[in-house]
Amino acid sequence: MQRRVFLTGMGLLATLGPRAVSAVVDEVLPAEGVVLNYRVLFNGSDIGHQQIRIREHDKAGHVVVEHDTKLEVRILFAVAYSLEHRSTEVWEGFTLKSVKSETIENDQQTIVEGRATDKGFHLDNQKSQWLTPGDLVTADSFWIAASLEAASVVNTRTGDTALPVLTKLGEDRWHLSAAFAHGTVDATLVFDNGFLHEAEVDSDGHLVRLIRVSA
Repeated sequence: MQRRVFLTGMGLLATLGPRAVSAVVDEVLPAEGVVLNYRVLFNGSDIGHQQIRIREHDKAGHVVVEHDTKLEVRILFAVAYSLEHRSTEVWEGFTLKSVKSETIENDQQTIVEGRATDKGFHLDNQKSQWLTPGDLVTADSFWIAASLEAASVVNTRTGDTALPVLTKLGEDRWHLSAAFAHGTVDATLVFDNGFLHEAEVDSDGHLVRLIRVSA
């Protein structure tokens, strides 16, 4: 398995729900205190969890969204793959103002930071810094429908970006593809009552599933 492709796939799993989730902040992001929990399965086995939490709305009208993912793939009694990922996003309406993430993948740490500027969105992954156009969302933030309208996606586990390609498969069902530098990720997304109900991601030929267990 290509670890970076698998990693991006996990980011794309935290995905989508219709724009009219809430009227709290520009009718896009849900109210403070909303928590979504998901089971993550790989090759049919439960390998961990992913949580999305709306932490607070500040006085400026910004919304803070926290993501927490912990995964572990075992073969017999050995750990073949492990991932811990935490990120904090600050949104103004549905404009991403800043993001900071820490990922520990197989004991290797990566920190990605980004912030909106007048010239674009500034990204820093501790190895390099660059600007990308500001009309973007994170791979973690695809759990809300307005993400479908973004021009590009940033993988907060690596800092690289890709252009999303979307195909509507039916009511509340979409196919999402993103060709990152390390490989293309394909996801099928199913929504229910405004939030992602379940998703399947093909990561280098390995099927990863996300199933909502509470909202």
